[in-house]
Formats: sequence, structure tokens, C-alpha cells
Amino acid sequence: MTAGPAASGVRHDSEWAMAAVEAVAASATGHVGLVARHLETGQSLSWHPDRPVKTASTVKVAIHAALMRQVRRGLADLSAEVVLAASDQTGGSGILAVLRPGLRCTVADLCTLMIVVSDNTATNMVIDICGGVDSVNQELVELGFGSIKLDHKINYQPPPLVPGDRPAAQPPARPLAMATPAELCRLVSELHAGTVVDPAASAQIVEVLRHQQSQSLMPRAYLDVAEPGDPPGPDGPGMAHKTGSVGGCRAETGLLYLPGNGGTVAYAAAADDLADRSMTALAEGNQILGRLGAIVLARWWPGPRPVPVRDGWLP
Repeated sequence: MTAGPAASGVRHDSEWAMAAVEAVAASATGHVGLVARHLETGQSLSWHPDRPVKTASTVKVAIHAALMRQVRRGLADLSAEVVLAASDQTGGSGILAVLRPGLRCTVADLCTLMIVVSDNTATNMVIDICGGVDSVNQELVELGFGSIKLDHKINYQPPPLVPGDRPAAQPPARPLAMATPAELCRLVSELHAGTVVDPAASAQIVEVLRHQQSQSLMPRAYLDVAEPGDPPGPDGPGMAHKTGSVGGCRAETGLLYLPGNGGTVAYAAAADDLADRSMTALAEGNQILGRLGAIVLARWWPGPRPVPVRDGWLP
């Protein structure tokens, strides 16, 4: 399967896509990794697929899978109520760090927060529910994803909005987690196939990923993204994905749903060890992943309309 013609009449075939990825990688101040696989045809596009990269928050997909395995084994309950404690709160992305301790929610709610707004506090609470970092890693080994390694819980100073004394946080020097783009892509591919834990658990994880609120990386240049529950259309694909952002690194993994009979593309991408460590929307890593996202969409866009990306984002 090849992409439909763009407005210029150029076909976005595998040779074009590889050259485009190479150009993006050559322009980066750090390392670029990519794996994209069209799940119906088996066609793929990759760049340094087996070199480990920082996962940033994309590891939260694996944490969700580890929890679902414990749910199936009767070790955790998605409907169980949990209470937010001041000791749970950590800074960075999310909302729980600026809410008052005593808030009640379910374990399923924590999973949703962990994915759709990348809530760091919710993530730490899920890790604790699983039994800690070592237990999460053991679950991943049992699931067949042992090369995805969670190193520690997230430790950033919470913002001072909520009253109360909290000890000063000392962020660990090591990355939160490491994985290869190939392994992250395999994880979302198997979620799509329904083989992570079981079909119902896989579908539940994918459904949460469909509600991702950040569109600042791979779909950065897309003209439209279908709303959760809506089919992809001629103006934009559907997506189920998870982003990750830390200083000097941007990462994303997910599923790209193409309109009509276009099929589904599983992907994982990272821009790591970048000179630009800023966290703004204009950071180098955001731009790199946006260009990779445009290339991946163009490679398998079914047409007949032009690829729905903003002018200037495709070579």
C-alpha cells in the first residue's frame, strides 16, 4: 500500500519517507529514533529502531499494562477508591499536585489521569498500587516487555498552590525509564492486536489512549485529529497515543488510524539528548517530532485528497 498523491503529484513512497526522516535526523542536535509500521501490510519505516532512548512519560503506557495484569490476577481493583495524600503529590505534568489532599477517586481514574494529562502524581500512585518500581518491571517481564525499564518514581517539587509543608524534592539523576523505539512500537502494536494481558484489557488501555489531550508532538502539523469515538476522516486521522517531554527529550508512541480502508499505523518516535532543553511548545524536540509525524502520515495517507498537514511541514 502506498500513499495517495499529494497536491504536487509526488507519491510519498518508502524511498521518499526514508530520505525525509534522514534529513530530519541530520538537522537535529541530538539523537532521533523512529519506528512506524503499517499493521495491515507490514510495511515499516525506521531510523535507529534498536538504540535505547529516554521514554519520558511514554513509559506510562507500560505502567498501565502492568496494572491491568495485576487487575486480572486479582491483585488490584480498578473500582477501588483511593485517597490523595500530601505525600503522594509530585510536581511536573498533571493536575493532582495542585488539588487538595483528601480527594477521592478510583484506580481507573488514576490510570486515566496518568495517560490523558500525563499526571505524575497519579503515575506514582499507580506504581504504588502495583507494589513499587520492581513489581512494575516484573509485570513487564511477564508480559514480554522486559526491555522497557522503569527506573524510579517521579520526584519533582509540587507547586506551592496547595498549603502545607513538603520536603524539598531531589529529582533523580537517572532517566525515568529507557526503551527502544522498536519495543515501544511493539507494545502499541500488541495493544491493537488485543494480546497485552487479554483483549478486554488491551482495548481498555487503547480507549484511554484515544482521549490523549496533548497534540503537541507527532500530530503537531496535522490539520485535524478525529475526536475520540469518531472515525478518521479526509481532513485528519484518528489517534490513540501517549506523549513524553523532559528537558532535552521528546517522545511519543501510539496508533494512527487512517480513513477509509487506509488501515492503522503503530509508531514510536524520540528526539533525545538535544541541546535545546526548554519545555516550551517551540522547543526543538517538539518541532522534530512534528516533522516525523507529518512524514509518517504522508507515507501511508490513502488519499485521494492531499495529505492534511500544514504547508511547509513536508519535504
